[in-house]
Amino acid sequence: MDTQLAVVQQENIQLIVSQAPVAFKENQISHDRCIEFGQRLLQKIEAYGMTDELDQEAATFIDRARKTVVKMNEKRSPVTKIFDVVRSAYTSMENEVDPSKPNTVPNRLQALRNEYAAKKRAEAEAKRREEERRMRIESAKKKYRSDVEMEFKQSFNRYLNNQYNELNRLNSSVTLENFSIVLNQIRTFPVELTEEALTGTIFRSNVVRPVEVEAATLTSIVNDVAYQLKSQFCEQYKFEMESNRDNILELFPSKKMELEAIQKAGEEEAARRKYEMQKREAEEAKRREEERIRKEQEEKQRMELKEKQAQACSLFDSSSVSVATYQPKTQVKKKVVVTDPRGFLDIINLWWVEEGAGMSVDELAKKLKFMVTTAEKAANDKKDPRTIESQYVIYEDEVKAK
Repeated sequence: MDTQLAVVQQENIQLIVSQAPVAFKENQISHDRCIEFGQRLLQKIEAYGMTDELDQEAATFIDRARKTVVKMNEKRSPVTKIFDVVRSAYTSMENEVDPSKPNTVPNRLQALRNEYAAKKRAEAEAKRREEERRMRIESAKKKYRSDVEMEFKQSFNRYLNNQYNELNRLNSSVTLENFSIVLNQIRTFPVELTEEALTGTIFRSNVVRPVEVEAATLTSIVNDVAYQLKSQFCEQYKFEMESNRDNILELFPSKKMELEAIQKAGEEEAARRKYEMQKREAEEAKRREEERIRKEQEEKQRMELKEKQAQACSLFDSSSVSVATYQPKTQVKKKVVVTDPRGFLDIINLWWVEEGAGMSVDELAKKLKFMVTTAEKAANDKKDPRTIESQYVIYEDEVKAK
C-alpha cells in the first residue's frame, strides 16, 4: 500500500533526519525573537499606557507575527507532512480492524450479530408475550370457575334456607284446628331437589365474564361446574330437608300436647306458653340462619385460599417459561428517534431539567456555544438585526482593532 511505502522509503527517513532539526531550530529562533520583541512592546504599553505611536507599533508587530507564523509553517510543513503520512499509515491499519469504524470487516460482522440478536430477542419476546397471554387466559378461566362455583353454592344455601323457612313457617302455623292439615303438609313436603329449582334458581350465573376468554368457553365452564355440583346439591338437599322434616314431625306430638295445654290454660298462662313456644321456634330459625351464614363464610374462605394457591402456582409457572437453547448475549438500550422537529424541544427540555439547570454560566456557554453563536449572528445581521428580550440576556459591544 502507498502509505506503507511512504513509511519505509529511505529518502523519507533521510528527509526527516536532515530537515527536522534545521526547521525546528529556525522556527525556534523566529519564535524567540517574536516573543522577545512583543514582550518589550507589551511592557512599554503597560508602563506608560497606550498612545497613537505605540498603537501603530503594536499593529505593525501583530502583522509581522502573522507573517512569522506563515513562514514557520512553511519551514516545518515538509517534515510534518511526512509525520502525517506515518501517522496515517498506522491509523489506517488500526481503523481497518476497528469494530467501531463503519464498513470494516469486524463492523460488518457486528452489524450482522446485532441484526441476529434483535431477531432472536423479538422471537423470545413474542414467545414470552404469547405465553403470558395464555397464562392470563388460564388464570381468568380458573378465577371464573371459582367465582361461578362460589355463586352456585351461595345460591344453593339460600334456596335451602328458604325451604327451611317454609317448613318452619308451616310448623309455626299449626293450631289444634288445622293440626291434621299442617301435619299432612309437612309429611308430604318435597325433600327432593327439582330440576326446575336447579336450572331456574341455583344454576343461574351473574358472574362478570372475563373479556379475554371466549364466550363458548365460559358457557362450557358454567355447565361443567353445574354438572359437578348437581349430585352434591341433590344429596345434601335431601339429607338436610329430610332431617329437618323428621325433627319437626318427631316433635309434633309434644307440640299438640303443648297446644292443648295452652287451650286449657288461663289467658295469662296461655299467652306465656304461646310466647315461649314462638320464641323457641324463632331461636331455632335464627340458629339455622347463622349456621347457614357460617358455612357460607367457611366455603368462601376455602375458595379464596384455593384461588390464592392457584395464583401462586401460576406465578411459578410464569417464571419457568421455556426459552430457546441459545440466546446471544445482548445489551439493550433505548435509542431516541425523533419523528418531528418539534420533538427536539422536548429533548432540550429534558436535558435542561436533568443537566442544564445545574450547570454554571461558563459551563453552559461552552456546551451551548453554537446557540450563542446563532444569537450573535442574528444580533449582527446588518439588514434585519434581532435580539432576545430577556432579563437574563444582555448585549455588549466587542471592539476589535483592525
